[in-house]
Amino acid sequence: MKKNIIKTALIAFVAVLLYNCEDVAFSDDSDINLPASTITEISNETPFVGTEIILKGTNLNFVTNVSVGASEFKIIKQSADNMTVEVPRQIESGPITLFNKYKRKFESIQIIKPQFYPAKVITWPVNIQKGKPFLMIGENLDLIKEVKVNGKVVALFGAASPQKVSYSSAGVEMEIGEFATIEVTPKTGEKQTSPAILVVKPVNTYTPKQTLMISDFDAPFNAVNGDASSPFTHTTIAGEYGKALEVKAASANGWNGVYLKVENDNGGKGYDLSAYNKPHITFLVNTAGGQGYVQPIITAGGKTEDRHFTGAFGYGDDYKINTTNWEWRSYDLEKMGFPVVKGKLDRIGIQFRGGNVNGTPFYIAVDQVMITDGPLNPTIAWNCETPAGSTWNILPNSSSLQGYNQGSNYASLTGVSQGWDNKLGQASWDVKALDPAVYANGIWINFLLNTGNKEGYFQFDFGQGWMHFTKSQGYGDDYKFVPTNNKWVWRSIKLTPGEGDLSKFDPTKAFTMGIQLYGGNLAKGTAMEVNVDSFIFTTAPLDPNLVTD
Repeated sequence: MKKNIIKTALIAFVAVLLYNCEDVAFSDDSDINLPASTITEISNETPFVGTEIILKGTNLNFVTNVSVGASEFKIIKQSADNMTVEVPRQIESGPITLFNKYKRKFESIQIIKPQFYPAKVITWPVNIQKGKPFLMIGENLDLIKEVKVNGKVVALFGAASPQKVSYSSAGVEMEIGEFATIEVTPKTGEKQTSPAILVVKPVNTYTPKQTLMISDFDAPFNAVNGDASSPFTHTTIAGEYGKALEVKAASANGWNGVYLKVENDNGGKGYDLSAYNKPHITFLVNTAGGQGYVQPIITAGGKTEDRHFTGAFGYGDDYKINTTNWEWRSYDLEKMGFPVVKGKLDRIGIQFRGGNVNGTPFYIAVDQVMITDGPLNPTIAWNCETPAGSTWNILPNSSSLQGYNQGSNYASLTGVSQGWDNKLGQASWDVKALDPAVYANGIWINFLLNTGNKEGYFQFDFGQGWMHFTKSQGYGDDYKFVPTNNKWVWRSIKLTPGEGDLSKFDPTKAFTMGIQLYGGNLAKGTAMEVNVDSFIFTTAPLDPNLVTD
């Protein structure tokens, strides 16, 4: 009996010991006296915003949150008796509040009285679009207290950064063609007043509707001979992205008939462009130093119409096309004069003919024929044909990866995820400034992705801010890519410079961008593979599978 009592007591003692050793989630109504974290001393009670201060006290190693009111401090490092924190740039005076992992709260008797740097506007807007936000560039502009336009207080638009800030002009009485004055009051108190700024009519911007693929020539397509009696040949060849359609003739026939037509009726459903803003026909074209011609055709209400490419569209066309290599082209269908564009179309296609090429060799290849809502205006960032200061491997195209990528090579990296703890590889390259007039309607970054038969993740570095891949972008990524199962897929992501993680990103100046391979939200120890190709900035998404509505 005595042995049983001793045995029972021993089991109970071990159980209590194991319970106390566990990392238990404590509730607010626990009877246990949970450790509180306290502050006894602050190294600087009047710090400048953005600087670091040291807090001394007890149990500071348990602290999870440091704040003054709604403003949170960044924890730099911590131990039991002291911690280093960074003072947020947006903060008011007040006591410091601590929360620790045991849900204990502490409020300091010391009052933080932050100091602010002077905010200075260096560049005022050239004009103000009535009712639209306006941008100011300068120093410490996130430390502005108040902005007035023509004496009326206006609201901050988006997130402010030290270098740039936007304010809304909505609700301010301004006449078109008249002038407005901006008055800026920094938190330090010294006011700045702009010169008279011209007020202009607002420029309409829009979110592009879904890009429609008419033919990429990798999927089956219907090519029908036209009425030309002169000899020509057509075939599929290696294009910029997978296959392309090549049409050639030893001697072009000018306007004497159509060689070939390629049309798509969307499985018999046709295409409805009634909600599109600026429908363009967009494609890749290559005449390899020679000359050729192709033109769009649209069938609506059973009637087929064709229109032509001329010099009016900025490419130097003269009813013939001449390039030395692959070039992206976008043409406004309404400006081309089609009688029906923004409506229900039976078919969309292209047709090849001699045009102004006559009596000389005819050659043209076409790829990626699409309808985009607006011009593409591409800026090639990295084509992954050669290294870019890169630890990524440049590999020749592989048949094990399904679908098409761009060119002859792609970039690849494999490894084992360490979560967020370790960078497995990087690449970076320089990008020329993106013309704000060209990209006024928005900036999209596009690239081809393939995670093989594994998983993967990387993050963008724009030199002035990071960008992650999240569910809000339409692909289901969650700081890890949705596995592509050996298939090449597009990612088309709209960038919002000046907001969030891109608050310091200014694409109107030349910049360096890169990709950093991290495990992200992948479990540590997960085998990773990331293959990428063709990083391009555009004003409309390249991905025809992305629904933008």
